[in-house]
Amino acid sequence: MDNEILRYTFAYKVISTGNEEQISVFADSKEKAFELALETAYDYEFTSKEDIEMGQLLSISKAVGDNYVECAGCAS
Repeated sequence: MDNEILRYTFAYKVISTGNEEQISVFADSKEKAFELALETAYDYEFTSKEDIEMGQLLSISKAVGDNYVECAGCAS
């Protein structure tokens, strides 16, 4: 049985600047989402993996029709 693709939103901090942000990724497990979120965060921030401190999982969203409950541009 295939796992359902969900949207996972994590908090993260850029250690060198102190900036705290959020990032959302689509994955079929929390573990895969965490790794993908880390990779995406350091790529997005133009920094290294070691400069990103991943925070807590903020939300998990399910698809509703063709849309997701939350959107990338929405502030939580």
